[in-house]
Amino acid sequence: MTPDRVAQFIDLLFQYIEAVPASEFYPYIEQADAAIGDTDPDDVLYIACALASDADIWSDDSDFEEQDVVEAYTTSDVIDSFDTL
Repeated sequence: MTPDRVAQFIDLLFQYIEAVPASEFYPYIEQADAAIGDTDPDDVLYIACALASDADIWSDDSDFEEQDVVEAYTTSDVIDSFDTL
């Protein structure tokens, strides 16, 4: 892929990604840790960000299936959703 094409892809991708400031997700760390911290402590920040921004998570990491505080979708789920549109 050419550098220009990569830049276009990144620009397109970031139209759908929201950066969440630490001051906004920090209040949710405890809740996120309770939800997934024992399963995968590295995922706590993702859950906290999703809670802070009222967002879902798109990931093929099966650890997200172990929590129930935010909706998590796999790539297959996302692709399947296009079939129903």
